[in-house]
Amino acid sequence: MEKTIDISKIINAYFLKNRIRKAALARKLNKKSSYIGYLQKRPSIQTQSLWDLCHALQHNFFQDLALLLPKSYSTTDLENDTKDETIAQLQQEIKILKAEKEVLLQVLKK
Repeated sequence: MEKTIDISKIINAYFLKNRIRKAALARKLNKKSSYIGYLQKRPSIQTQSLWDLCHALQHNFFQDLALLLPKSYSTTDLENDTKDETIAQLQQEIKILKAEKEVLLQVLKK
């Protein structure tokens, strides 16, 4: 297993690059400035805290983390799973409609 990832380094790099100010971000998150300082120092943070930070800054820190993993790792793509289910359902409906069409055509020929 590889070494652990220090999320504070990713967060701090983003803050520095985008000139994020603690006070403004704290107001946006409805937290104290010390909370932002806490996030900047912690090597790991709770998923909900990272989620809130993503929404406040409109930046996907989860994707930043995901890019550090090998490309061979699997993912769960809920959007594509739903699309696959929809496609399967529509294919089934097409089969049924084709069968109904054949029955109707046979009835009309009589």
